[in-house]
Amino acid sequence: MKPDHAQRLLDRIDVLQHPCDLDLLIFFARHPRTLLASEQLAVLLGYEFTQLAASLDLLVGAGCVTRTPNQTGAAQMYLFDTGALCHEWLPDLVQVASTREGRLAMLGMLKRVESGSVRKNRGSDAGT
Repeated sequence: MKPDHAQRLLDRIDVLQHPCDLDLLIFFARHPRTLLASEQLAVLLGYEFTQLAASLDLLVGAGCVTRTPNQTGAAQMYLFDTGALCHEWLPDLVQVASTREGRLAMLGMLKRVESGSVRKNRGSDAGT
């Protein structure tokens, strides 16, 4: 996978800002109904809890994931929403992220975006 393909895919998605966001989105795409504590998700994905919580908040705020509290314990039910927001790019993202080369290209691009060395193209920036 070429970096420009990764960039175009990230531009279409427009919600991902950090490698954890990508990993969490792929996790939920593969496990659309998950009952886990946030701490367990952090351990499963290998991220610090604070970063995972920020990524969860981002995906919930974007409407990709819904979380419902579990009254009997610390775990929460996470529901992946494949609605209008992601139906166009989700198959491409899952296909690309399912290969080592594709995942590394996506993570590399997200790390560059996060560090500020690459600015994500956004539709709202086009006219400015």
